[in-house]
Amino acid sequence: MQIIKFSAILFCLMLCTSTIQAQRFNASILAGFNLSQIDGDDLIGYNRLGLNLGGKVAAVLTERLELNFELLYSQKGSNRNRTDSFRSTFDDIRLNFVEVPVYISFSDWKFKINAGMSYGRLIDYSVNDFVEGDVTESFDFNSDIFSFIVGATYYFREDLGLNIRWSNTLSNIQADPDATRLIDRTIGIRFLYQI
Repeated sequence: MQIIKFSAILFCLMLCTSTIQAQRFNASILAGFNLSQIDGDDLIGYNRLGLNLGGKVAAVLTERLELNFELLYSQKGSNRNRTDSFRSTFDDIRLNFVEVPVYISFSDWKFKINAGMSYGRLIDYSVNDFVEGDVTESFDFNSDIFSFIVGATYYFREDLGLNIRWSNTLSNIQADPDATRLIDRTIGIRFLYQI
């Protein structure tokens, strides 16, 4: 929890600084959704719909480069659909994170291309089995998850853009080393409003 507290304080400080030194920093509000899936659960497709909300502060390094820092509430997981086979006992997995992405953006025309890393702190989860119902107590997930992220933002106006991001966890979500390896993959679609 210390890293979340530190990140929140750093985010607030950067946000305050951005109003003082607008030429060097800018801040944005982010709101959208995630489409996610988990490799290893034998469910197919990006069927878990979840929220992706938060804020972003960018430090302008050059005319085209920015260092970005976000603080997000992000819902991920997986969900059974009609075409899934019955070889998976999972019906649905819900993972709620506080995420701290840090990445570099490169600007060209109305686009910003970005890549970096994200730290996610798992704050809540639930697991439902197709046969037994709620089996959350049977699972132990890692609290600290690191992901690789890559994405792009298209700006309709100078202060309004649409961001699409793909992320992939770098480590097993499950804490039990003997259990099936679970890797989260997420597509985030968010609107960005620069304040």
